[in-house]
Amino acid sequence: MNYVLIGGGPASMAAAATLQRVDAAATITLLTRERYRPYAKMALPYLLSGEAQEQQLYLHEPPGVSIRTDEEVVRIDPGAQRLETASGARYSYDRLLIATGGEPETLKAPGADLPFVHTIRNIPDVEGIKKQMNKGRGRAVIAGAGPVSMETGDSLHRLGMDLTFVVSSNRVFSTLMDPEAATFVEERLERRGIEIRKGQDITRIDEDRTVHFSSGEKCSCEIVIVGKGVKPSLAFLAGSGIALRTGIVVDEHQQTNIPGIFAAGDVAETYDIAFCETRLNALWPAAAEQGRIAGLNMAGVTTPYPGSLARNILRVFDIPVLSAGMARADGPEVLKARGKDHYRKLVLDKGILKGLLFVGDLRNEGLYISLMQRRVNSSAFARGILRDSFTYSRFLRTSMMKGTP
Repeated sequence: MNYVLIGGGPASMAAAATLQRVDAAATITLLTRERYRPYAKMALPYLLSGEAQEQQLYLHEPPGVSIRTDEEVVRIDPGAQRLETASGARYSYDRLLIATGGEPETLKAPGADLPFVHTIRNIPDVEGIKKQMNKGRGRAVIAGAGPVSMETGDSLHRLGMDLTFVVSSNRVFSTLMDPEAATFVEERLERRGIEIRKGQDITRIDEDRTVHFSSGEKCSCEIVIVGKGVKPSLAFLAGSGIALRTGIVVDEHQQTNIPGIFAAGDVAETYDIAFCETRLNALWPAAAEQGRIAGLNMAGVTTPYPGSLARNILRVFDIPVLSAGMARADGPEVLKARGKDHYRKLVLDKGILKGLLFVGDLRNEGLYISLMQRRVNSSAFARGILRDSFTYSRFLRTSMMKGTP
């Protein structure tokens, strides 16, 4: 069987490893538009700060997989089971996986193309930022305040730079947190001298590195980082007949509406366990699991995907953050606890954990995520979770007494 995988991220790499394991006669070709071998993009802020070296980012490559760099797919012809790349090369396939990931949202303002304005989506972005930094001095203006923007800002701040976050919404982490949790984070950032401009946008950037805001104010800086989120990389699918919504529509086996073509990772819309609907969950562990499931089904080992769970576990500016599922929701049942060093929130529906939001002190995140994924009735120990004192041993004792599977 001839398999072609598009993309160099965790979904493709997991699919390649699975195919190599279950189909001894497989011919596996992986195409990536980058000039680099597959690497962990989630570690880019650590490459920027110097906590990680480039060589540490590269992913394990399964033996026998042909990886072709600098090969950007521009067209798929499902009828001929063939695709074409920007270089003019053509590849035939028996089974195809689309795992092209996301591409950064751009800044729509004059001056957005100046050389000191960067996204942070790949290794060249990090190299460009380093070249523009004035030995860790000066100010970085960061458009957006989501996970990538915050992690990048954290790295720059530790390198000695001052920061200004420019946030279109009314709070930081607007896709992960409710207003109360965001305020908790904002207060701690402001104590560090970090400026947060909420409800504002960048309207213009001048060549002398002056950034203009929608408030009419302006400031000077060394660099501008655009971290306003990502969108699925789907443009090359025009005319292919592959069904799209926000992302690629797939069934429970990660297959698209066209037999033999599968999708996984940041481009695939899959069932969300907490929201009980199909959604895009652009997360490394979800992409890897979807890639594994896609690989099995591509090789004829019928395996359903149980669904993904939106979750982010990170530490920025020494603040631990866990946001999972319906973390911003106000019901059906909400429990909250706030102290000097923490904010915690549970969202339950008939005892089932639907959302978790922990900011500050955090110890048992793996257990809490597992409870959500397994849809365990958590009514009896919800208060223990809220205190962050519910442990694996207590869960096992409770499960044995109540017969929880």
